[in-house]
Amino acid sequence: MKKITLLFSLFSLLAECSSISKTEAEKMVIEKYSNHLGTAKIISTEKENDDYYIQWENTENKERGTSKVSPDGEITIISAEIE
Repeated sequence: MKKITLLFSLFSLLAECSSISKTEAEKMVIEKYSNHLGTAKIISTEKENDDYYIQWENTENKERGTSKVSPDGEITIISAEIE
């Protein structure tokens, strides 16, 4: 019985480690799209399945877009535009 409890606890801990919070996902997007020309700002964040879809814009360099952040922290550009 102790082994089952230990295995269940270990599995739960590993499952929690493989996902990131909304705040962490937003911080990653801000860091990725901010540069010496300006700071990115979050417009909206939606969670779909385990992924976060984040709309962002950097008004100083006139860039904006939507990026997907996966549970393991991988950022994928869904759309982006520069004025």
